Amino acid sequence: MCGRFAQVIVHDELKKMQDELKLISQSEQMMLSFNVAPTHPVSAIVAKDDIRYLGFFRWGLIPSWMKEIPKTAMINIRSETISEKPSFKVSFMRRRCIVPANGFYEWRKQDKQPYYLHAAEGGLLYMAGIYDVWESPDGSYITSLGIITTPADSTVEEIHERMPLLLNTNTRNVWLDYRIQDVATLSPILEAETGILLTMYPISKRVNTLSNNDAECLQEIASVALQQSIF
Repeated sequence: MCGRFAQVIVHDELKKMQDELKLISQSEQMMLSFNVAPTHPVSAIVAKDDIRYLGFFRWGLIPSWMKEIPKTAMINIRSETISEKPSFKVSFMRRRCIVPANGFYEWRKQDKQPYYLHAAEGGLLYMAGIYDVWESPDGSYITSLGIITTPADSTVEEIHERMPLLLNTNTRNVWLDYRIQDVATLSPILEAETGILLTMYPISKRVNTLSNNDAECLQEIASVALQQSIF
C-alpha cells in the first residue's frame, strides 16, 4: 500500500516537472510536506480541456455519490479491481490524476521498521491516482483523490506486498489524457512494467508521528536487522 509519502518539490525539480508534463500553470513553489498522511492536502496533476495544471486535493477519495465523508479514508485503490467497483470505475475512466512525490514510506511488516523508497536514479516519482468532487449538505465542495496500488516489485516486496502504481514517460501522457475512456486502453497501464528502479533505506521511527514533518524524516539510519523473538 502507500500510507505516507514525501512531497517536497522545489525550484529545479518543479520547473522540470512543469516542462516535461507541459503544465499550463507555472509556480515557483508548491505545498511542501516531508510526511504526507491520509486526509492531508496534496498536490496532483490533472488535465481538462487540453490544459494540464497542478490542483490541490484531500488525500482520501470521497466518491461524489456518497452522502457523507467515509470514516476510513480511501487513500489506496487496488489496480486489480479499479475498473469493476462502482466506487472507482467512473473516476478511473474520466478523472485520472498524477501525484508527484520525492518518495514514499513503507513499514516492514514483521517489526514495523519504516523505510524510505525513492527512484534509484534520482528525480521524482509519479504515482497514478483518481479523483472526484464531493458536495457537502451545506453546498461546499471537497476535491479528493486516491492513489492506485499494485503488487510490489522485487525491491518493495522485501518489506511489503503492495506499492503505488508508478507512471513512466510514456504512460504519464496516456494517463492524463481525459479523452481516453476505454478499459482496453487503460487497463494495460495497470499491469505494465514501468522500468522505474527503486531503492530504499531504513529511517527513524520519528516519521510515525505526524507532527514530525521535516527533513529528518528522510534521513537514513544504520541498517536495522530483523529482530527475532526469543522464547
